[in-house]
Amino acid sequence: MPAAPPAKPAPRASWWYRLGTHPAAALAGRLLVGAVFIVAGGSKLLLPPEEVEALLRQYPLPAAALPFIARLLPWLELLSGTALFIGFYTTAAAALVAVQLAAFSLLMGVVLVQGIPIADCGCFGHLGVRETPAQVLVRDVVLLALLGPVLWRRGDLLAVDAWHAAGDTHDGTPLA
Repeated sequence: MPAAPPAKPAPRASWWYRLGTHPAAALAGRLLVGAVFIVAGGSKLLLPPEEVEALLRQYPLPAAALPFIARLLPWLELLSGTALFIGFYTTAAAALVAVQLAAFSLLMGVVLVQGIPIADCGCFGHLGVRETPAQVLVRDVVLLALLGPVLWRRGDLLAVDAWHAAGDTHDGTPLA
């Protein structure tokens, strides 16, 4: 009887996959993207809502929604950025930030396609960070890519979620 052919070794995960799912990559993405959102939201909270509304007027948004957006957006950015930065409900925070980045990217795409002249996006209030819509689009796509490892992470480093999970058996009894 002929011998069975040797078993093929299991395929190794690609280098990109291993990097993208490494806990350190998730930590770096979480901290970087969270910090950007904390600064963006915090800088707009330093402004009166009317000034934030004036910054938003340069975009093709419904005029009736501008006062609501001007009051909500800074808090949404600050709180979701903080949750992401500290790792509190990390997956939900990362998903919320990803939705915001996708919406901002779509808005910048519309601005570019329509040729609306915007010299400064106002993303960071009056901190002196001046960005064009094309720069914002590139930045937001890069930030979205950095969220990939956060959303598909295998573990949480330095995250509130990890501390909570370490003391929870999911049946209500604490670990000994």
